[in-house]
Parts: sequence; C-alpha cells; structure tokens
Amino acid sequence: MTGELHLGVALEGYGWHPQAWRHTADAPPVTSGRYWSAVANTAERGLLDFVTFDDSLTPQRRRRQEIKPGWLAGRPDAVLLAARVAPLTRHLGLMPVATTTHTKPHHVSKAIATLDAISRGRAGWQARISGTRHEAELFGRRDPDNLGDLFAEATDAVEAVRRLWPPQAQPVVAALAHNPRVYEFAARSADLVFITPRDDDSLATIQAEVCQAGGTDLQVYADIYVTFSGVVDDRSDAAVFQGSPDELADWIVRWNRLGLDGIRLRPAVTATDLPVIVDEVVPLLQRAGGFRVAYRDGETLRERLGLPVAVNHYAREANP
Repeated sequence: MTGELHLGVALEGYGWHPQAWRHTADAPPVTSGRYWSAVANTAERGLLDFVTFDDSLTPQRRRRQEIKPGWLAGRPDAVLLAARVAPLTRHLGLMPVATTTHTKPHHVSKAIATLDAISRGRAGWQARISGTRHEAELFGRRDPDNLGDLFAEATDAVEAVRRLWPPQAQPVVAALAHNPRVYEFAARSADLVFITPRDDDSLATIQAEVCQAGGTDLQVYADIYVTFSGVVDDRSDAAVFQGSPDELADWIVRWNRLGLDGIRLRPAVTATDLPVIVDEVVPLLQRAGGFRVAYRDGETLRERLGLPVAVNHYAREANP
C-alpha cells in the first residue's frame, strides 16, 4: 500500500438494500438506541476510522414524496443517533448527515459541536442539500430555481457553521459527490469527499475531475456497496461488490494504491455484512500492512485522518 489506509462504513437503516429488513432477524427496531449502539460497537471492534449516519428530510432513502411499499419507511434523526452512541464508544468517528438547505447554520453548529464535545473530538458532519419541491414545501419555501443556488447556499452555510464552532474545535466536514458541480462544492467547503466510481477507469476519471474542480487538498474516499450473501441492489449509485472477504480486501488495497485516501463501505444488510467486514476483511487488511492494529488513545477524528489543523478564523481576523 502507498500509505495508511482509512476505512469507514456508511450506516442506513437495516442496511443499504431497500429491503434489508427482510434479511434482518430478531434485530431491535431501527428507531431504538439499542440497535444503533450495537452497530456502532461492532464497527469500533473493527477499528474503523468512522461511521456515517445517512439521513434526509423524507421518510425513505429514495427522497421522494410517495412511500414505496416494501422499502423501510421512517428514518431517525442522524445527529441524534450519533449523539446517542457517542457515550457508548471510545474511539469511533461519528459523522451524521445534516441538510444545509432547510436547517439554520446555528442549529447545525450547536448540534455538531455538542456531538464533538461528548465524543471528545470524534465528530464529523456530512453536509447535504435538499433539492426537491416536496422537501421545500415542508418548510413553506418555494421550489429552488436551480441546484446552483442550493450549492451556493450550502457553501455559505458551511462557512457560517465553521465560524460558529469554538476556535479550538473544528469537526471534519464531508460531502458525497457524483458530478463536477458537487466536487466544486466539496473543494470549497469540505475536508473530504465521498465519490462513487464503478471501476478503475471511472475512478481515474473522477480523481481528475476532483482535481480540476480545485480539490487537490481534499481527501478522497470511494463508496462501495457490499454484500457477502448476494443481496444486490442494481440501483446503487456506488460500485457494487459481491464476493468473498479476500476479494473485497484485494479491491480495497488496489484502489488505495490507485491514490485513494480511504474507502467507505455500504453494507447491504448491516446485521450480516458488517460483522464480516469487521471480523474477516479488517484482519486481511491488517496482514497487508496498511490498516491499524489498535486505536491511538485520545486522538481526534481530524488527527486520525491526517487532516491539518483547521484554520482559526478568529485568530486570522485578529492578526491579518
């Protein structure tokens, strides 16, 4: 491997397959703290860098107004979930999604700052826009004219949130990006970006597009949908993996050598796929020499990811 490998897991309901609930036996309700605490503890047992908690302003991941039968409906607030599991973990980074479009910056800043305090520096924030008419109607707002306006608003919102955080505490900011417009937003506003290549060729193309968008200092992570039992979602926006732990470890190592800073895995069925990642894939990566064998006590998420100390706007403005 070319450098230290970073590995995160994206959490979504019972898993990233729309009907993961059909493959999840005897699990606590997805709205319960017991379920999320158990999942977070499993991830921490695997020495993962962080987990992200997905969220949106719609009851299903498909982000449409109508409810699709067969899909899990109902999504707990991601920031509250992260706060719930923070006291029950010691090292795991916690990175919830929160929208910039219909959430005031001071509300986001307080929520993430509180998460950072109770987790002792392990907080992050995945910023997201909400671009649909029905989401806007929930807040009595007009339908946005174009996505460019929403990303301009998001840029301002992230800047405002960063300025509202205490000078000594700057949690990690991330963004999920599928096209150059979002790469530009990530380059302006984020510390790291999650991308969705399908293969080695598209990975190289996206890496070049991120650089062209001004993201030469961004950390770049690729998302991979993972199933070890053939529960495949062909609609996934991320690369889809189905196979053995050895094959997944080889894929992760290869993409790390192609210049990625890390990988974020999306378990198809969290109850069955996450334990395989933790108990079988991670040991393979450790034997390859690129993944930690223990956490370092007291390190913040920013330190673990090798991110530079965040700019202190207050000190900079006091000493121009």
